[in-house]
Amino acid sequence: MQTAVRAVAMTGRGRVREGNEDAVLVFGWFTQSSEPAVVDLRAQPSRTVLCAVADGMGGHAAGEVASATALVTAADRYLAWTTPGETAAGLVDINAELYDLANRGVETSGMGTTIAGVLVAADHAVCFNIGDSRVYDITRGTLTQLTVDDAVTGGLTQALGDPPDPGPVPHVLELPLSTPTRLFLCTDGISSVLDPGTLHNLCRIPDPVALVDTLRTTVYGLGAPDNLTAVVLDIP
Repeated sequence: MQTAVRAVAMTGRGRVREGNEDAVLVFGWFTQSSEPAVVDLRAQPSRTVLCAVADGMGGHAAGEVASATALVTAADRYLAWTTPGETAAGLVDINAELYDLANRGVETSGMGTTIAGVLVAADHAVCFNIGDSRVYDITRGTLTQLTVDDAVTGGLTQALGDPPDPGPVPHVLELPLSTPTRLFLCTDGISSVLDPGTLHNLCRIPDPVALVDTLRTTVYGLGAPDNLTAVVLDIP
């Protein structure tokens, strides 16, 4: 029986983009790797842990800075996010700080990032997002989106890095953990490339390493036109 919280993660720049503006954070491990290596990580369930993905945007390397800043800052603060309300407030604070950072120089002006993540505590999880990066429940092999897309045709309706007045409104959902749970996090480099039926079928793969590896192979087979990031999170 699995006793540790397990996460299998991957991020990469894809076949078209010059760099990787996506970022992934799992149990304190962070990367923006260009090459999509699959990493298998574990954490003890006795402590609160955080998994999150981010998809940065902006000129030059600004998107990379935005996504990294958002996730590293969240990693420093998430232990204080003990309720959905505190989680939302924490994201609002990160937004204001990211907006301030963006306005300090021409290179970072206008930068922003999506974020989607899961806080896992002893008896519950908190799922959150801003933008169109997603969290799904795939516990029973059925794909159920838990996050809300802040997107319309042609762009995002809100993101981290927006002007703080009024600022973005985070989507936060508390999940009870009474049975083993499998969640799936991804950026739109996966969700916009794979049609829902294909994604649903792939998420039925029982082994998390094989699941992430197959997602990577399938997206690359379709040209991998965007940065891509995926995390399969198994909670005992």
